[in-house]
Amino acid sequence: MMADQPNIIFVFSDQQRYDSVACNGNPIVKTPNLDALAAEGATFDNAFSSCPICSPYRGQVMTGKYSHANGCMDNECALHQDQATLPLTLGAAGYRTAYVGKWHLGYGPYTEDKRYGFDYMAAYNCNHNHNDLTYHENEDGPFPFDKWGPTGETDLALRFIEDHQKESSDDPFCVVMSWGPPHWTFDKNQTYSAYPEQFNTYRPEDIELPPSVPRQMAHFARQEFADYYGCVSGLDHEVGQIMAFLKENGLEKNTILCYSSDHGDHLGGHGYGKPPDNWLHHSKRASKGTPYNESIHIPFIMRYPDKMAGGQRVRIMFNSVDVMPTLLGLAGVELPDEIQGQDLSHAVLGGEGPEPESVYLQILGPGWPHRGDWVGFWRGVRTDRYVYARWVDGRVWLFDRDNDPFEMTNLAGSAEHAEIRQQLELRLQKWIKDTGDPFDTGERDTATGMLKLEREFTHEKYRGER
Repeated sequence: MMADQPNIIFVFSDQQRYDSVACNGNPIVKTPNLDALAAEGATFDNAFSSCPICSPYRGQVMTGKYSHANGCMDNECALHQDQATLPLTLGAAGYRTAYVGKWHLGYGPYTEDKRYGFDYMAAYNCNHNHNDLTYHENEDGPFPFDKWGPTGETDLALRFIEDHQKESSDDPFCVVMSWGPPHWTFDKNQTYSAYPEQFNTYRPEDIELPPSVPRQMAHFARQEFADYYGCVSGLDHEVGQIMAFLKENGLEKNTILCYSSDHGDHLGGHGYGKPPDNWLHHSKRASKGTPYNESIHIPFIMRYPDKMAGGQRVRIMFNSVDVMPTLLGLAGVELPDEIQGQDLSHAVLGGEGPEPESVYLQILGPGWPHRGDWVGFWRGVRTDRYVYARWVDGRVWLFDRDNDPFEMTNLAGSAEHAEIRQQLELRLQKWIKDTGDPFDTGERDTATGMLKLEREFTHEKYRGER
């Protein structure tokens, strides 16, 4: 173990889009603690979720590998067991590791074979009734929370750190935390899903909607944004609790503290609603899972006072598979050979390193539920300027974000943009080849169009799903 190895706290919310943080330009939402974290560290302005749904993002963060390679290709798919993971790699380097919150990679109780290397888990698989949660503590439980989920989870994470410091303060720790909000449901009028009343401060009439929200959905969308921002402010408060704890316990300077999210939320953009919205066509009941910016663009804020300058705005293209290698790079831990993501720690340390020009995006859909009915199966490339995506059924998207920041006009059929479309298609093909993705070559189920890939489900109740 290196004497100066940093502690790591990686916190991510569920379904929080990039533009829902004040320091990322939002004029309405109040996020003073996240703003302070950014002022003391670095904000990645081009951070993306490669596979913008819940379980696949978690699988990518845990393995540094794309979803077709790590086994978790859709919600309720399990990770392959025989692969390097973030906690296994850090554990071998002397870290004590913990995971707290929404896991969505398997159901408790969390015996050693279900923890993928974590020493301690206080987790549940998936539940968005944020005031009605139970969790397993490794093999024990379930235990009920008696408070809003993120508050209870923060308490458990800080208790783990306190206990660790008492027992083994010379060894570094890594805590990964996953909060359920602002993923719906977040109806402030429903006891099971309400966020704390102190954050119910946003008025729908004050919300200025982006032009991507259809006029017919405007009334609903304003209320949804107001509640969504209330959840975000509630999470910001918990970030403040973590920051205060680190400072009070002398852990601030040598702790890498990161905040991010697993994917975004359309929030009515482009006419998308939520899966339970049966009044919408099934293809529009997708709160995420598309190549749209609202779905793939996520916040990523990092602070490491011992090694990083504050107030940085980082423009490097940063993908969810890059989280694990970048954290390992900052910690001085050797990367497993099998990792597909890149160590981009030089972007915040001022050194030399890779400068990716694009990120690779994917929706595979071979698990549960059948994503083909909602958003289809696609692969995409996001550059600083363009969004390009191609579906297995032949559809193509091309958006020029410099001239169309809300992605309203598909240029895929424009003769004027034929050359850039060809360039982006070649770049996509290179990503497909370099990552070993069978998107264009793999065998597909004739009934569903899904790739036939080796997979296991997190629970036997899903094994009958195609």
